[in-house]
Amino acid sequence: MPNINFGGDRKVDAKKIWLVNQYAMPPVHERRFQTLKRAQYLSELGHQVTIISGSFLHNTDINLITNGDRYIEEEYDGIRFIYIKTNSYSTNGFRRVWNHLVFPIRFFRLFRKFEKPDVVCHLATVPFGNIIYFIAKRLKAKFIVDVVDLWPESFVTMGVVSKDNPLLKLAYWGERWLYERADKLVFSMEGGKDYIKEKGWDLDSGGSIDLSDVHYINNGVDVEEFDRFKYNHVFDDSDLQNDKNFNVIYIGSIRLANNIRKLVEAAEVLRDFRQIKFLIYGDGEDRQSLEQYCKAKGLDNVIFKQRWVESKYVPFILSHSSLNILNYFPNPIFRFGGSQSKSFQYMASAKPILCNLTMGYCPITKNSIGIAREFKDAHEYSEAILHFVNLSQADYAKICRNSRMLADSYDYKYLTGIFNSLL
Repeated sequence: MPNINFGGDRKVDAKKIWLVNQYAMPPVHERRFQTLKRAQYLSELGHQVTIISGSFLHNTDINLITNGDRYIEEEYDGIRFIYIKTNSYSTNGFRRVWNHLVFPIRFFRLFRKFEKPDVVCHLATVPFGNIIYFIAKRLKAKFIVDVVDLWPESFVTMGVVSKDNPLLKLAYWGERWLYERADKLVFSMEGGKDYIKEKGWDLDSGGSIDLSDVHYINNGVDVEEFDRFKYNHVFDDSDLQNDKNFNVIYIGSIRLANNIRKLVEAAEVLRDFRQIKFLIYGDGEDRQSLEQYCKAKGLDNVIFKQRWVESKYVPFILSHSSLNILNYFPNPIFRFGGSQSKSFQYMASAKPILCNLTMGYCPITKNSIGIAREFKDAHEYSEAILHFVNLSQADYAKICRNSRMLADSYDYKYLTGIFNSLL
C-alpha cells in the first residue's frame, strides 16, 4: 500500500483499520460523531477504514436489519460500514443487556468473513465487549481500546450501583482485564491516567498497565463543517433570530442525568428580565414534566423547542445563542475531566459556556471561555447567567474569541492526526 504524509516529512504505512463501535450510526442519524469523523480523516490520510456496528440504532426505533440477514454492508460518503444484526429495545431493561451480549458474540462468529485488518480499535463496552479482544488476537491485529465512559465507575458515583454489590468487583475486574490487554489505551477524558493510578492498575502501583501506553484524545468538532453548515443550513425560528433577546440555549437530552430542572428554576428567578429567553432543544423522559411545570408557573421565558433537530442545523442554532448551557447532576466522576460532545460545538459557535459543574481539567475555566462550577441554588445559578448579560461588549467579545480559538484544538482533523500517531 502507498505511504502517506503525516506531520510534515514523517511518513507512515497506510493500514486497514476496523473501528468497532456498537452504537455507530449512518451519518443521517448520527449524533455522536467521533467514530464517523475519525474514519473520514483516517481515510483521507490513505488508510482503509471500516466501521463495524450493531444494526439497532440506539435511542431510535430503527433496526437496519429486519430480515434473516446476519449482517449487511453499506457505504456512506466513501466510508464502509458493516452492521451486525442485533435486537431492538426501548428501555434499559433485559433487551438492551441482551443487545450488548448479542453484538460481540455474533461479530465473533462472522469476523473471518471480512478482510483482515492491521488495527482493531474498540470503543469499550465492558464486560461483553471484551470478546472483541479475542477477535483482534486471532487476527494478530494491533488492539486499541477507546474509553469514552468510565464504566462501572460512573454507575457507582451516580448511586445506581452500591459499592457493596458483589457484581461490582466482577465488573471492575472485567474493565481492568480489557485495559491490560490493550496495546494502546485511549481515554476521551484528560484524567484517564489518574483513573488508572487511583485504581492501582499501573506499573508503579503494582499493576500491569504501562502509563506510556495510556493516551488522551477527547471528543471534538469538525470546525470546517460547522462553519459550512452554519451558513448553508438556516433554521427558521423567530425566537432564535430575535436580536433583542439574550438567548440562553440548551441543546441535548432532557433526562435525569441532565438535571434540566435546575436550569428551569434559574429561569424562574429571572422571569422579570424580559430580554432573557431560555430556548431548550431536545427530548427525554423529563421533558413533559418540565413543560407542565413551566405552564403551571406561567414561565413564558422558557420555551421548549424541537424534540429533535437535524445535526446540520445545530451550528446555526448555536451561533444565534448568547450563552450555551452544559447542565448535569454533580458527580465525582467529573474529577477525571469531561468529554461532552456538545461542548466542542459550543466552542465552535464562538459563544460563552455556562456549566453547573466543577470538573477536573476543565477547558472552560482553563481557557476563560465561561464559568464552570456548582451552584448551591437557583439564585446563584441565575446570578451566573446575569454575569454574562451584564458583561461589557469588549469582555463578552474576548470570551467569544477565546471559545472559537479553543475549538481548533478539538478539531476532528487535528485529533485524528494524534490518533494516527498511535497506529
